[in-house]
Amino acid sequence: MINIREIRPEDAPQVRDLIRGIMETEFPADGKSFTMHDLEQPDKYYRGENDTFLVAEENGKIVGTVAVKEDTRDTALLRRVFVSKDCRGRGCGGMLMNRALEFCFKRNYQNVVFRGVDKMQAALKLCLKNGFEATKVPIQSDVKLTILTRNIRNAGPVQAAD
Repeated sequence: MINIREIRPEDAPQVRDLIRGIMETEFPADGKSFTMHDLEQPDKYYRGENDTFLVAEENGKIVGTVAVKEDTRDTALLRRVFVSKDCRGRGCGGMLMNRALEFCFKRNYQNVVFRGVDKMQAALKLCLKNGFEATKVPIQSDVKLTILTRNIRNAGPVQAAD
């Protein structure tokens, strides 16, 4: 059974291993381009009053993550959307998304924003299934940054789709 909960300090090594492993295997050319400073102590980095870092745990193992970081008083950034290959298609991403959106709704955010490159198809699809709308912004000739936004105040949280 998959349990969604807030991160604990002792989860940091598993979280780093999960995210780095996915980055190295699925995005080998891009992995070093993304900063990982927030993963050194994610339980502290995401401890602002309007921030959270959630993990999906199954049988004592971290199998997914999602984080919310305050960008402005009205806008939350959805970050670190990662699910292990073994757990994809089993509802884990949807459960993480639902909890993150509930958190944002309770904190009175107006909008939730996710930024990802086109290669992050699983995370982008998860966001789009859950009411986010896309705008593509070129940042380099060969890379496009996709910015997805969801107005949470008008629609409120919905049961997330995986």
